[in-house]
Amino acid sequence: DLANNKDSAPEILGEIQKEIIPGITARFPDVTFDFEGQSRENKKTMNSFKVVVPPILILMFMIIVFTFRSFLQSILVYLVIPFSLVGVAWGHYFQGYIVSILSLFGMIALMGIVVNDGLVLVGAFNRLIKTGMKFEDALLEAGLSRFRPVLLTSLTTIAGLGPIIFESSFHAQFLSPMAISIAYGLLYGTLLTLLMLPALLASANRIKRLVFRLLFHRSFTPEEIEPAVREDIFQKLPAAEHADPVSKGGALS
Repeated sequence: DLANNKDSAPEILGEIQKEIIPGITARFPDVTFDFEGQSRENKKTMNSFKVVVPPILILMFMIIVFTFRSFLQSILVYLVIPFSLVGVAWGHYFQGYIVSILSLFGMIALMGIVVNDGLVLVGAFNRLIKTGMKFEDALLEAGLSRFRPVLLTSLTTIAGLGPIIFESSFHAQFLSPMAISIAYGLLYGTLLTLLMLPALLASANRIKRLVFRLLFHRSFTPEEIEPAVREDIFQKLPAAEHADPVSKGGALS
């Protein structure tokens, strides 16, 4: 048990292992040591994380790929996750907590929420560009139309977690790190979804246009290289043309 529950138990155990244990083992070579109790349980939890979290992230990624029919858009949505963890770190700093196992539980929940916000924005963009809108117009309209739903959903979630974050009772100390991870990470992730994700989509579009121009030796419009438009054109082609969509009007597989 720690005198101050906001201290870091792993750091204290690390100091013991580096500064105290070597002196004991030097004087008594036959003595062995191990960390038990909560430290042992934390190791079990981390081992479970290593087994469970990667398949969950892969499954989420594959669902996004099947939804968008695009690996690149799925990667862009996933890029918001590591950036949103910056908000988690700042949240723990502002609230005076250390990042613990309970914080990691909140991070897992945060990943799903942030990805969901990204799905809403990119899904709206794909629907708009399928209707024939210009790339820039579709991106701007998607950001404007999804701004209120994404922002309100995030703010209501953060407000709901507020009482847990600022509760000072003993029992709330176990839930506060999870609530901090979700609330602060979601606040930062929402800004990233509304500002950074459209910028990433625009940058990716420019890079794809450059690559496609080098590969096919002709210029492409920003719209025709988007996966939603390519899929729509491909579906409208006669069956005989599906084998070579590039030469039949620029639908790229």
